[in-house]
Amino acid sequence: MTNSVTSRILGILCVLLLLGNIGWVVRRNSSSDTGAQNLAAQQHQFPLLSSDVLADNPNDILINFVPLRKSLQQKFDAVKDTKQSFYFEYLPDGTSIRIGADQQLIAASLIKVPLVMNLYKAAELHRVNIDQPMTVTDSELDNAYGTLWQRGAGFTMTLREAAKYALEQSDNTATHFIYDHMQNVLSYDEQSLARLDVDQNIENGQAVITARAYSSVLKALYFSSYLEKKDSQEMLDRLSHSAETDRLTKQLPASVKVSHKNGVYNTAWAESDCGIVYVPRRPYVICAMVGLPEDEADRFIADVSKTVYDFVSTQK
Repeated sequence: MTNSVTSRILGILCVLLLLGNIGWVVRRNSSSDTGAQNLAAQQHQFPLLSSDVLADNPNDILINFVPLRKSLQQKFDAVKDTKQSFYFEYLPDGTSIRIGADQQLIAASLIKVPLVMNLYKAAELHRVNIDQPMTVTDSELDNAYGTLWQRGAGFTMTLREAAKYALEQSDNTATHFIYDHMQNVLSYDEQSLARLDVDQNIENGQAVITARAYSSVLKALYFSSYLEKKDSQEMLDRLSHSAETDRLTKQLPASVKVSHKNGVYNTAWAESDCGIVYVPRRPYVICAMVGLPEDEADRFIADVSKTVYDFVSTQK
């Protein structure tokens, strides 16, 4: 074979290899673009869910939470003669801070979140029609919290509408309405607290819970581990429009989304607010429960929330 023929063959081979490489790069980039588009579409559809549920999307990792732990301990030590339970978890890596870990306080309206979770689970299992209008009865009217009771018995609403009122307005009438339609719909093992292995204790006729245990409820929504994505997203969105603004969100920037629920129980001074704070790329769970009068609890929890937010959002 002459040198000219050999050179020609080698030239053709080089061209073929080059074209093959170009094709591989194009396919790879196309696949990458498609993956990015799919991720963007999912993040747009489920903006309040963990990115871990959707695709790999590394978050900032904060290493040293010791200064925050010490600062929070000092704040709770200042009210050490009260019942108190606090839990913080940095969602990107699971780092946590616990104060009064085993102290149970009355859950009050915090319990409305797992109740609504049960409702959505029943709907997913096709055991209730969440969008069918139904009549509110006289026994469901409750003027202790919320305004639905003012409509009087006989008006209709759907269970989905009731869930909205229960989560955003903490409306007691809506809560009774949901509770009545959930009787014997789910077995004990199918219910949210049982599935999350959260102790369901009662003291003096009231449900009690620790901050750490309640945080499991919020994380189940964030990671969509109990409900389908669309339902976890809907619940978190409702909670992000809570009418309660005197505690966790009081001193935070309005631009920061917070999905949260508070509890008020003046009879025995059990005040709380628990939620997910969506600091960009640094989301965290915070649950503060304290046995202080309502106005003092408002200020205390707002201050604790601001302390945590400032630390998480400013670390380099």
